[in-house]
Amino acid sequence: MTTKQLEYEWSETPPSIAIIEAIASLENCPSTELGPTHGIVLSETIDPEALDRLVTTSESMSVVFSVDKYDVKLTETMLLIRAT
Repeated sequence: MTTKQLEYEWSETPPSIAIIEAIASLENCPSTELGPTHGIVLSETIDPEALDRLVTTSESMSVVFSVDKYDVKLTETMLLIRAT
């Protein structure tokens, strides 16, 4: 099982961008190829703008969801992505 855990300052990096970049890294491809080549599209699972607002405006939170074959967990400072 492949896992990637990263620390972020969400005011500097939008969570939606961090998720796409982390999944692209696990898929060994540029983030621009995730949708066309791998069929992984974040917006088919969750509203990226709403996610960014939630994470950047919450003081204490944890968000968990799946994108394609990846489980995603976000906290105040951490992104965890695990291949299922």
